[in-house]
Amino acid sequence: MRFVPNILSALRLAMAFLFPFMPESYWIWLIVAGGCTDFLDGWIARRWQVASWQGGLLDAVADKTFVLIVLLTLVCTSKFPFWFVPALLARDLTVAFAAAYALRLRRWHSFQDMDARLSGKIATAGQFLLFVVVLLFPAYTDPVLMAAVLLSVMAALDYGWLFIKALQARAKGGA
Repeated sequence: MRFVPNILSALRLAMAFLFPFMPESYWIWLIVAGGCTDFLDGWIARRWQVASWQGGLLDAVADKTFVLIVLLTLVCTSKFPFWFVPALLARDLTVAFAAAYALRLRRWHSFQDMDARLSGKIATAGQFLLFVVVLLFPAYTDPVLMAAVLLSVMAALDYGWLFIKALQARAKGGA
């Protein structure tokens, strides 16, 4: 049973790579399935106490890949403009920068110690909501897009602050 969360994450990763090649009529179902696997993998890992750092990393990679591919597919099909993509990915870009910076400083543990945050979970939910709205209720795309951008920026600030605190704590501890 300990592999179930990782199987769900791997399934979401596979759905991400299939997404652009599927007919548009399937996209909503892939997004719903992606959102369900995103919720279930974490819930099952915590519920069955089989969470691991590696599993969390696989989940994060699957999440980021799924969101990025769906966003780029929606942009390429003119569902919304490209210039919103960096803002929608503000949290993801901040986390990627933090990981690269920690690796560069050889302080990988400062990054590894960063747990998932409520702000990140809410930002991800906002992204999935945006995908659903873009496909099913396009007239409401603009306000949901603005809300998703705001949630992503707020999560980016939260993760950035957490990373700075982790670096400062490591520096004080001499690690």
